This record gives sequence, C-alpha cells and structure tokens, in this order.
Amino acid sequence: MVKRAVALTLILLVFSSFMLPLSSAQDTKEGPKYDLIIVRNDDLIDYIIALPYAKMLDVPILPVNREELDPGTIAQLQSYAQFGWNHVLIIGDSQAISDKVQDELLKMGFIVERIGGAVRTETAAKLALHFYPNGHDTVVVASSSDYGSALAAARWAMIYGYPFLLTQEDALSDSTADAIQKLHPDLVELMGAGMSKDVQRKIEAMGYQTYWVRENLEIEIPAQPRETNWVMIAAAVLLSLAVAVPVSLYYAKEKWFANRVPIEVLTEKERIVVNAILEKGGTVKQEELPELTGYSRPTISRIIQELEKKQLVEREKVGKTFIVKLTKEIIIRD
Repeated sequence: MVKRAVALTLILLVFSSFMLPLSSAQDTKEGPKYDLIIVRNDDLIDYIIALPYAKMLDVPILPVNREELDPGTIAQLQSYAQFGWNHVLIIGDSQAISDKVQDELLKMGFIVERIGGAVRTETAAKLALHFYPNGHDTVVVASSSDYGSALAAARWAMIYGYPFLLTQEDALSDSTADAIQKLHPDLVELMGAGMSKDVQRKIEAMGYQTYWVRENLEIEIPAQPRETNWVMIAAAVLLSLAVAVPVSLYYAKEKWFANRVPIEVLTEKERIVVNAILEKGGTVKQEELPELTGYSRPTISRIIQELEKKQLVEREKVGKTFIVKLTKEIIIRD
C-alpha cells in the first residue's frame, strides 16, 4: 500500500509539473478583459481608435457626454450591468472624459480603468501597448487629423488584428515612434493619403520596413468587349458629366464654406489667440501664447480647449511642449 501511495504521489507530481507551465502559458496569452468601452460623444476620433479593440474583446462601444452622464445613459448602463458586465474601459484622459463621469461609474458599481494621453496620438499608442504588451509583427499607422484614413486603418486593424497607431500628418509623433519601437514589428503599414513622406522616411530610418497601402492597392480593370458601342458610351459619359459636374461643384462649395470660419463667431479672447496663431503662420508653440496675447497659461489652456471643441485647432505634443495648429481658414473682414 505504501509503495502504491508513493507511486501515485510521484505520478501526480509529474503530471502537475507538466500542467503548471501549460496553465501559465495560457494565462500569459490572455489579454485585458473588459465588458464595455466608453468614449466621448463629441469627437469621432476616440471612437475610431476604440474600434479594433472592441472587435478584439467582442464588446460594444458607448459614446457618452464628456462632462457627466445623462439620465438616459445611466439607465442604459444600469440595464447593461444587470447581466454582470461591469468592467469598463474609458478611452481618453480627464480632458476627454471628465473625472466626474468616472466617479459616477464607480458609484454605480462598475470596475473602471482609464487609458488615455494628452493627445490622440498618445492615446492610440497607449492602447496599442496595453493590448499588445508582447508586440506584433505588423502595425498600422494613419494620420490623426484625417478621419477618413483613420477609419480605414481601424477597419484594417480589425480585419487583421493589428495594433493601431496615429501620428501627425507631417511628422512622426514621439509617442508613435516610441510605441513602434516597443511593439517592434517586422512591417509598418501606412494607411491613406493623409501623411507626408517624412513619416515614412522617419520610420524607415528607425530600421523598420514600411508598406504604404494608399500606393500599393491594385485594382483589376475588366477587359473591354470586342465590339464597343461608342454611341452608347458617349451618351453615358455626357449623362454622367451632366449629373456629376453640378453635384461635384455643389459639394466642393459646401466643403469650401465648411472649412472657412468668420472670426466674428469667436469670443473676444478666442479672436486674440487665433490672431496670435495666424501671426505665427498658423502654427505656434502653446508656451509662446501667453507672451503673444498677455493671457495667463491657465487662461490660454482653457481657450485652446474651447477652440479644440469647435474643431478650429488641434494640439500635438512634441517633446515637452504642445504645438497648436489652426485646422480651418479664419476669415477676417476689413
């Protein structure tokens, strides 16, 4: 009996020694788990950034008021929590979604985590590193100011399971460069037409291979039939032009007006700040604005935030400072 007990003990020990590494390996493969992703409802970019990770987690994205939860949203969250889904990921810092919203979620019994940076490129970088702590062989990058390309890149990341990064359109953001180094991919895919070649050159100078999806898409053109009815083709072309030209002109005019903002719609303080940015050619370091305008740093910060809400400026962190850039043409009437 003693021999059998010893033998059984040895068998169990050997079996356990095989199972423990296996279970540990399985645990390391499991990524972060959340039941819901929350983003601000007044800026599409955070929603776009969240898409690949919502797909990865198979969870919904809920856009909310950035300042506080309205009664309708609270009711939705309470219904959702009844199913035991109570682990929430907030995307964005306290400027994107306020601490008040986070406190409200905690009071409702949710487990809340927040991932966000001072700017959208930093938020995207932090999310990529959070969900891919061991890196990935491919990373997709798009412009932070070209929402169309960012949306396409998000879809690309959803399909192939790639980390998704954003960068400035004319220079590789520091946070993006740092994330690429930590993810250490074999290939960096650049998505869309919203970035300059400088971004590609910087990534390649870091030692990474790049592939510009915008330039390398191949479109197959079907062969023309042997007998071509040129009369029908000419009629179709003329009809298409008759419809397309007025429509194109209309939308071009609409877009032109949408990107032009009369300075009269701004407050007095906003006008002074905008004029200071214009005097610097449309781009200025935020730390220079107090001297240029006579306003204090906190006042400048509040004004810039209001201009960001109106989508008139965007900020990008470069080194230890922010670069403020006008995104629309300001009309100043004499």
